[in-house]
Amino acid sequence: MPQDALGWLVKQLRSIEADVLAPNGLTPSGLESREIDVLRLLADGCDTAEIAERLSYSERTVKNIISGILTRLGLRNRAQAVAYAIRHGAL
Repeated sequence: MPQDALGWLVKQLRSIEADVLAPNGLTPSGLESREIDVLRLLADGCDTAEIAERLSYSERTVKNIISGILTRLGLRNRAQAVAYAIRHGAL
């Protein structure tokens, strides 16, 4: 790919991220920023109560965030959610 075209493409992707994704709380991986925060703590080995305490959420909110990730992405468990986030560059 010519250098000019590659530079233009990168500039367009950054613009989309800044103008569309970030204002809506999304990331290029398709995950919301609070979902990434929860997944990062899951990857660190935290349980629901620890995540809730560290992020100042209720345990119910943490469970809902995790459930939403699993349902939307068609994943079976927390380990798959963390693996998905790693593979897609979110973590």
